[in-house]
Amino acid sequence: MSFAKYPGQKWSIPLEQAEEIKLRIIQEGGLEDQKITSQYELWRVRFSDATFTCYKSGTLYCTDTQDPAVVAIWNEIQPRSTTGFVSPTRDYLIGLDETGKGEVLGHTVLAGVILPKSFFDQAGKIVGVADTKKRHTFGYWDNILKNLDPLKSGGLQFIIETIPPWHIDKFNINNILDIVYQRIVSNFTRLASVPSCRIVLDDYGTGQTLRRYLRSLQNAGAEVIIAHKADDNYLEAKVASLIAKREREKTMETISKSEQYKVDGIDIGTGNAGDAQTLKWLKAWKATKKQWPWFVKCSFRTVRELDGVPEPTKDRPPVRDDILSDEFRREFMQGRFSVTSLSIVCPSCGVRSKAVLITHQDEATVGRCPDCKKPIPGLNLALRYYCGFILPDSNIIVGGLLSKDLAHSKFFEGFTILFDPIVKKEIDTRGGRGELEKIARYAAIGRVKLQDVESGSEPAGTTLGRDEQIKDDALRYNAILMTADNAMKAFGQSKGLFCLYV
Repeated sequence: MSFAKYPGQKWSIPLEQAEEIKLRIIQEGGLEDQKITSQYELWRVRFSDATFTCYKSGTLYCTDTQDPAVVAIWNEIQPRSTTGFVSPTRDYLIGLDETGKGEVLGHTVLAGVILPKSFFDQAGKIVGVADTKKRHTFGYWDNILKNLDPLKSGGLQFIIETIPPWHIDKFNINNILDIVYQRIVSNFTRLASVPSCRIVLDDYGTGQTLRRYLRSLQNAGAEVIIAHKADDNYLEAKVASLIAKREREKTMETISKSEQYKVDGIDIGTGNAGDAQTLKWLKAWKATKKQWPWFVKCSFRTVRELDGVPEPTKDRPPVRDDILSDEFRREFMQGRFSVTSLSIVCPSCGVRSKAVLITHQDEATVGRCPDCKKPIPGLNLALRYYCGFILPDSNIIVGGLLSKDLAHSKFFEGFTILFDPIVKKEIDTRGGRGELEKIARYAAIGRVKLQDVESGSEPAGTTLGRDEQIKDDALRYNAILMTADNAMKAFGQSKGLFCLYV
């Protein structure tokens, strides 16, 4: 029988208890290593597939294990430890963290997690002392998440968001982080009452707008903590950090293995500007005189020096909230995010609408006012960061609009595309499957995210029953409905949905 692999653990223990702990491990079958070579080590004991090492500083470390007997020893050591994650103070723990913000290659990935306190000890053993600042294979991070999977049935949930390199090149990323983190928290507070939540945010330079929102939750009874290196002390922030790391490494591994992005056999390395392999790749790619690939952050100094260009002035604000209706902005700021309050105000004619026309021609996707038909500048960014979820009708998938856009204009870059069971059944054709494969290739490199909708019941065998289920699923996920069917658009709007239509 194979068991889950648990990452190594670390404790700080009183030195007067070190000998007692060593004898306890030996009693269970451990063997003491008599050849200690380090001047800093007090003792070392091998037990099953793990090694316990105690240092003169009082630090006790154990390597990875798959043996439940080793985990049982961990459980005995934990009460003796003088350090560790801060114990739960609320029934639900919400953690927020990101990775890739300082890397010259790849997306910045944000993650939010909500963890019932009943899973605190179990989750703590799973994440162990895994350090997101150290380099590991994608498989290492993926294994940690697989071990967390059983907790999902008991209430563990997480949300992943990405910010692509060209948004980072053009905009102030902290402003975008503020918006996305607020949306993540507001989604979690729909699952648990505010007073029952502890919210921990790793401080990246948090803006005043997000701080005001979090203060309002604090005033409503939540415990709110904004701290640098929060993942060192708070389990919920650590779990969020690991989830973000796993998502980013999945994308980086796919890019690294692609022959399309290798130069003379040189791959991209970690994507960190301090990585000699990444620097070597950047110089080699520059020498080819080809345009930088999509995953390169051209505004970073390392790339600018190769290009010989000055530091750019970034646009502020990054997201135009002036095209969002007052009602939606008010609801969002009060933490009551709902797609039913979402409307767009055309900056040209002033018409407020719950639907926007999408056109695609000359390789460009444009959102237009349904009344005056003029383009709405900044529409995709506003919808992407304030909402982020799209539920496409089958006619959109089969028509190929999403893959055409991702190949050229990137209007739908970074959205989570939801696939309703009804839609998946309707597109189970040769053309539909081919389109899904195209979209899946973009998802594999982090350009979009794909998610199956979990519907609660089978729809009635009628057109109305079909439309009702799609409507219900869009409302449940706070998703924008996208359709090429005018009847479906009208139905969705009548139920309060915001629609994109072709």
